[in-house]
Amino acid sequence: MGRIRQFAPDDIPAIVSLRRRTFRHSDRPTADDLGAYLEQIFFRNPWCDEAMPSLVYLNATGEIVGFMGVVPRPATFQNRPIRVAVGTQLMVDPAARGVVGVALVKAFLSGPQDLSLADLANDMSRRLWEALGGTVSLVQSLQWTQPLRLGRFYVGRVALRLHARALAWGLRPVSWAVDGLTARWPPARGLRESPLTPALMAAHLPDLLDHVMLQPRYDEGSLRWLLDQLAATRKRGELRGVAVRGADDSLVGWYLYYANAGGVGQVVQIAARRDRGADVLQCLFHHAWEQGLVAVQGRLEPDLLSALGARGALVSRDAPWVLVQSQRPELSAAIHRGDASLSRLDGEWWMCF
Repeated sequence: MGRIRQFAPDDIPAIVSLRRRTFRHSDRPTADDLGAYLEQIFFRNPWCDEAMPSLVYLNATGEIVGFMGVVPRPATFQNRPIRVAVGTQLMVDPAARGVVGVALVKAFLSGPQDLSLADLANDMSRRLWEALGGTVSLVQSLQWTQPLRLGRFYVGRVALRLHARALAWGLRPVSWAVDGLTARWPPARGLRESPLTPALMAAHLPDLLDHVMLQPRYDEGSLRWLLDQLAATRKRGELRGVAVRGADDSLVGWYLYYANAGGVGQVVQIAARRDRGADVLQCLFHHAWEQGLVAVQGRLEPDLLSALGARGALVSRDAPWVLVQSQRPELSAAIHRGDASLSRLDGEWWMCF
């Protein structure tokens, strides 16, 4: 006997309380911090669209017992504008589970957007989306890892699997000695690097991805807001954005990642001209190695598969599911055949609630 309506700013305290009842972990230390972040993401993002609002579910007494966050994102398909809706933070009060989650996802997928996207989905969300007509983007649900310091990487991996952190410390001198003899990632020849700016990204992404049918659409202002959000998330490390240029100063591509010295850096986005992905990857690996990273990790993109394989990257299926749904079959088909650019920058991965 409940109903769904649009999420309003006055609902924020109720959603903060609902989230704390639903999830054990939060990146926000206080209720006020979480409330401010909810306001920033859902009411102050540069793509707000009243036609694609976030949704709340009210029970028979008018209490909010469910929430589905929605962030609109502009994109292009075959050089024509489309609307993407990113779903995030699906939550249902533990005492009201059942039809609430189904109703929220169904309402979200029935919105006016051309494409619905979720890229942090668990198995339960995947099954729900598939039951409602959505599909899994299998390639982009894979994760690649490139070891940069083999000794430390594999010792840490074994210790993690055995839940034996003392083992990693005990083998530390050996792993450092191995890395001292083997860890070398030279820079790519004939290329130079420069700072990556929102203006550069907005101006050149269409040219870099002119071979891709489906791609995000940015402007300088929205990118500045987005990169500010990423930079404020310090738990993953320091955000690094680097543009890669050729000998003639032409833009080859760029990479954006979190540098986490002594740990595994998370790649947010790699953009490159056709057949230049290997060059951009080589620059990324050299940069990350110089920053002291043990490895770098990212979402598998079809254009990078060959270059990653040639460098011995590991591919695994331990990442969240990337889910898509569209009433336009040609959009879904483009994603499934790898003719789309959907990086971690373009979904919900970067959000930190």
